This record gives sequence, C-alpha cells and structure tokens, in this order.
Amino acid sequence: MTPRRAAGPLLAVLLSAAGAAPLDAQQARLETQAETFRRRLVDALARGDRRGIANMVRYRLTVNAGVIYVPIVDRATLLQLWDVVFPPEVRCLIEESRLPSPGAPAPRYVMRVDAGGVFMGDNRIRADRGADGLKITRMTLPPGFGASAAGKPRPVIFKWGKGRVKYAGRLSADNVDVYLVTAHKGDILNAQLERVPARSASLRVVQQASNRELPAPGPSSTSVRRLWAGVVPDAGEYRVEVVRLGAYCDPAANYQLVVSLE
Repeated sequence: MTPRRAAGPLLAVLLSAAGAAPLDAQQARLETQAETFRRRLVDALARGDRRGIANMVRYRLTVNAGVIYVPIVDRATLLQLWDVVFPPEVRCLIEESRLPSPGAPAPRYVMRVDAGGVFMGDNRIRADRGADGLKITRMTLPPGFGASAAGKPRPVIFKWGKGRVKYAGRLSADNVDVYLVTAHKGDILNAQLERVPARSASLRVVQQASNRELPAPGPSSTSVRRLWAGVVPDAGEYRVEVVRLGAYCDPAANYQLVVSLE
C-alpha cells in the first residue's frame, strides 16, 4: 500500500511539470503577438499611415484626456481628432515600450501581456485581443500631451524693416520650427543657430513662392548647418527653418536663432 500512496504526490508533480511547458509556450506566443502588434504600430506611426493605424483600433475607443473622456466612435472621428489622440508623446509611449530581455537594458516602459491583450506605455495604452486580433481599445494621454506638437510659422518682424532679431525655441519629435522673413530682391539674409547641442538641429532657407531650398555657403554634403548667409534672388517671403535631427523620442533640444536682413 505504501508504494501506491507515495505514487500519488509523485504523479501530481509529474503532471504539474508536464503542464508547465504548454503554459510557457502559450505565454511566449502571446508575447510574440504583442511585440509584432507594437512594431506594426510604431512603423505605421513613423510612416504617418493614419488609415493603417485606424485599422488597428477597435471602436468605440475611449481616450482619457485628463479632464475629459474623448469618445472615438469610428474611423472618421479618429482621423478628425488625430492630433488629440496621437500626439508625439503617445508615439513615444509606444516606441519606448518593450518586453524585458535578459542581458538587454531595461525598457523605459515594460509591456504587460496577458491572455486578454497587452498594456503599453506605463499602462496608458491597452490593446485587447479579439477574433480580429489585437486592437487598441482604450488610452490615457500622458500629462502635458500635445506640448511636443509643431507650432505655427512665426513672422520675423524687424523694427525698421531691416535689422537683427533673436528668438529662442525648443524642438522635439520630428518638428521643424518656421520663421517667415519678407525681403526685397538683393537683400542679404543671415540666419545663425546658437546655444544648440551638437548635431541636434540644422538650418535651411526656403523660398516660399517656389518652395525651393536655397543653396548655402559651405560643403553641400553636410547634414548639420548652423549658419546660412546669402542674397535673396527675388522679392517675397522666405522660410528660415530650424530642423530637428536625431531620433524621434530623443530629448527636446533648446536653441537660439539670430536672423538679420541687410
């Protein structure tokens, strides 16, 4: 009788061990599916594929914007309210989410995968599993959302029609700050970036009417330009553009821009 009684606990241990492998395999599949979904989402955001992302949402999507809840009832509503639902900060929540991996640096935001779906971005973004796969079902926007969105073009005002002015700015995401200068044919336009971290921003000047970038002195192959100086070819408006360089979710870069017209 004793051997039979001993076999009971042993059998339970063996059955438990046998059941562990399928459970581990199932979790691995869920995690692979979640990471594939995240990568598709990041790629679509990088391409600006709004319609593709709209297909990765299950409606009705609930967006917690802090003081109000924004109901996204269908694709048309999402596309209409795109800048509210997917400001740059939300893209970075998704882009900086990862599953922990042995030997790799800890992710900024740890993805949490369960049988029902996945949490991303400090649990602010939830994608639930359904017959049509993973789809985003609810979102909580981070504090200060929208602060990294691009601003409107800024007219450059010289006190006497010509002269020198200085501006301070801050660039994040893939934004371009635009300063509009009205000049006469033959005027000398000078723009210079100051107090900006190395390789974080660059200058270019574009003729508004033709949308043509004007050549600048110095090596044409350089990707980082701090100074632009030259004679404008025609009367009209010119865009002095401060272009952010680096990865989308890198820290924002402060800069000073000096613009003069002679």
